Amino acid sequence: MSRKHYATRWDELNCQVQCKKCNIFRHGEQFQFGINLDKKYGEGTAEQLLNKSRGMVKLSNVDLTEMIKYYKEINKTLLKIGF
Repeated sequence: MSRKHYATRWDELNCQVQCKKCNIFRHGEQFQFGINLDKKYGEGTAEQLLNKSRGMVKLSNVDLTEMIKYYKEINKTLLKIGF
């Protein structure tokens, strides 16, 4: 799902690696992205993500601050192991 959908913007299933050609010039190739999600995580994953993207989500400042802390920790860990 596009990052314009707030409900799935930070969903880790919606954050997958794509080449520059597919991500930028082909606008994420969302149909192919969905097929690959289903192959990797099981049938119906793409549909669940689509349904989630249509929902409304209201994150508080506390929620966002916690997410920032969480992803900073992940980033530190990845840097330590050489990613």
